[in-house]
Amino acid sequence: MMPLKKSWVSLPHGKILEKVKVFRNRKLTFTLLAAFGLLCFLLSAAAFLIPYLKAVSPLFKGSGKVRLVPQIIRITAYTFEEAILSTALAALIGIPAAYFVSKKRFFGRSLLRSFGAVPLCIPPLIVALAYISTFGMNGIFNRILMQVFSLKEAPFPYLYSFAGVVLTQGFYNFPLVMISVADRWSTVDKSQENAARLLGTSSSRIFFTITLRQIAPAIISGCIPVFIFCFFSFMIVLLFGSVGGTTLELAIFHAGRIELDFQKVAFLSVIETLSVLILLSFWEYAGKKSEHNDSVSLEKNYAVKKFSAKESVFFAALIFLIAVFFVLPLLSVFISSFVSKKGALTFDTWKSLFSSRGFPSALRNTLVCAFFTATLCTATGFFYSAFLRFSPLRKNVLARLIPILPAAVSSVTIGIGMRAAFPHGSFLMLIASQTALSWPFAYRQIHPHVCAVPGNVIDSARLFSQNPLDSIFRIVLPYSKRGILSAFGLSFAISSGDATLPLVLGVQGFDTLSLFTYRLAGAYRFAQASASGLLLGFLCALVFALSKISLKNRGKSSNAKGGNEG
Repeated sequence: MMPLKKSWVSLPHGKILEKVKVFRNRKLTFTLLAAFGLLCFLLSAAAFLIPYLKAVSPLFKGSGKVRLVPQIIRITAYTFEEAILSTALAALIGIPAAYFVSKKRFFGRSLLRSFGAVPLCIPPLIVALAYISTFGMNGIFNRILMQVFSLKEAPFPYLYSFAGVVLTQGFYNFPLVMISVADRWSTVDKSQENAARLLGTSSSRIFFTITLRQIAPAIISGCIPVFIFCFFSFMIVLLFGSVGGTTLELAIFHAGRIELDFQKVAFLSVIETLSVLILLSFWEYAGKKSEHNDSVSLEKNYAVKKFSAKESVFFAALIFLIAVFFVLPLLSVFISSFVSKKGALTFDTWKSLFSSRGFPSALRNTLVCAFFTATLCTATGFFYSAFLRFSPLRKNVLARLIPILPAAVSSVTIGIGMRAAFPHGSFLMLIASQTALSWPFAYRQIHPHVCAVPGNVIDSARLFSQNPLDSIFRIVLPYSKRGILSAFGLSFAISSGDATLPLVLGVQGFDTLSLFTYRLAGAYRFAQASASGLLLGFLCALVFALSKISLKNRGKSSNAKGGNEG
């Protein structure tokens, strides 16, 4: 029989039975919730391991040799070159932008800082359409130049080349570097810089010997995810890739879907995974070093309005580049969906889009798939965060490696492995695959909040609670609600904007809005593709913006990490 609390002794018999019933109902509810979280984690693990092992297993069968080794080496080198140069361009734009955002006050500063959400909530497919609408052969930029100078051919055909891929990915991802570096730059301890200035040291030497050393971990933390995004880039390379140049991701797609050379798929997938695992390990090391870097300033570093003459010129050039290669392409998607080829305002594009036969089902499939994927990702992320918080394995290297592994595997590899394991695909395969790859993003949003719960609060909950799950669902869960909301919004946006997995899985009769948009672009119906992409981008940005409400107070909860064991 369940033990009764001392405070219940004086209660009437009926009240005691009522409290016992409430306790049992609550215990049953918490048990079911815990079982659901465990089930989500096991399903996510299975949806990751089964297709990945299926994709790489041909490499160990010994049925033949991997052909065209020089070609594979060339593809790998091309992938690294494209990712390195794209990351370098993102850093070249992002670091100066971080300086102005953190050190100067100017009109549009908040808008520039808000660009940090674009790579997270705007899918790469929409960015590809944006650059096609602006800098494509029939884009706004080339059309204006052709009309002004009476040219018969587009003067800038660079977009469909290696340079176009680098330029697009560099400007698309520069806000990630900007935000990472700006957050650190605004909190560095200025005492060393001030001391160096008193000794007559030049500003350039101060930057390279003091400031750069202090913000270096933040630069690394911002550049590594950009490198990984560019390394795994699929849609942009697929649409812009130059003749004779392909990346590992695109090569895996062709080998698995067109050539049916699954041994080549396995070999390329292993190369990808090992490369990214090394980078992720370095990222974790940089993150830990950043936590123990020079102490932050105890005095708030206020941004100033005054610009020097050199800063004014450099700032104007920087804003011009961002406006032309970042803002203008995004605006061109909006313009292309409302303006006809003759330059007149029209709603015919939207009318034809809404009347398209496959549009309603694509929109419905997107919402359903994104909702269930976000739910499963959030449940899995919270379960594993709570597991690490309360488990004695919380400091185990393998336990901490589990959320990193999905980030080291491409969606193309998982899609091909899923098709090989389950030839008769369904939308459930798409949800499972997206969950397997996206739940670590939810985990990264939730885990800091779970770790921020003070240890003495949890100890008190354990002491006064008769149900061991009480401390999780009555203390940790409410405390982490902001992170949970953020995780749901981010996972929803990632799932909605994913065009790679729907394309690779090729579920018959099942289109998502992102895949529908890709097919419109492939059919050279760029006006309708822009309208569909604009709607998709608005949907992703709306859900992500709603989740940003939770991030406003994330810093406050992170500062309350007293007693955390994360």
